[in-house]
Amino acid sequence: MQIKMEKVKDNIYVETEYLGCNPSFVVTASGIVMIDAPGLRPLEALAWKKEIARFGEVSYIINTDHHWDHTLGNYFFDGDFILHEGTAKRFLAEDRADACKKYIRVFDPASEHFLEHYFVKRPRFTYSDRMGFYFGGEVFELVHIHGHTEDETLVYMPLKKVVFSGDNVCTIGIPNLSESYPTEWLKALDDLETLEIDVLIPGHGKVGNKDSIRQFRAQFVGLMDQVKGKMDQGWSREQIVREVSYEDNIHRDYPPSTAERFHQVMKLGIGRLYDVLTSSMLKAER
Repeated sequence: MQIKMEKVKDNIYVETEYLGCNPSFVVTASGIVMIDAPGLRPLEALAWKKEIARFGEVSYIINTDHHWDHTLGNYFFDGDFILHEGTAKRFLAEDRADACKKYIRVFDPASEHFLEHYFVKRPRFTYSDRMGFYFGGEVFELVHIHGHTEDETLVYMPLKKVVFSGDNVCTIGIPNLSESYPTEWLKALDDLETLEIDVLIPGHGKVGNKDSIRQFRAQFVGLMDQVKGKMDQGWSREQIVREVSYEDNIHRDYPPSTAERFHQVMKLGIGRLYDVLTSSMLKAER
């Protein structure tokens, strides 16, 4: 399994070529802190694990949200998990393990032999709003936002001026919007832009910087404006969901069998934008 791991700054590494999210890790004097896990294809997770082992043992793993592309590979890694309490709640759902196995089979049908003992690992630590910790000479700040989902975690390293944005900023396009909080998301992007940032590691796409926040915001606002424009023209929710779309670069390399699913996910996201904009308009009228 080929690895195109990139050293982005000092002791910080990321892989941007796997199917799914951008898994990253930070090498510290006391061990490794990993942010998100590869795992849509188990062989990628195992290759990533082998590569990390050259630098030390994984001490902590942080998932930036509960979605499959960030979490299915958790099973393959050792270390204590640090999660937002909302992410932990989704992890501990009764059907989570079976759902994880189902998705891995979809994305990598040849992986069945990896799944016999698969289970969902429980977090050791959870947080609600903010959490900071010092480990191996490095400072990590975890910040909860409502954005791409309700349980998003931004991981900021102020001494390194590096942020792991999760899917709240993608440099390859717009992610799944079906569980999003668009108004809060835009506010979080404004707050994120005030941080001292040299390097931004996105949920999907190539490594960026503070300009990546502005570029992503422009794409996101542009889509919202498109939906709002159709609403102003009197289009119904059904018409807007049917006709408005965007180029889904996030899932373009996924198996052909998943294309219809992600088309429907896009439509759910457009409906989400319509509902949020409708609610905002009603509030403005009161």
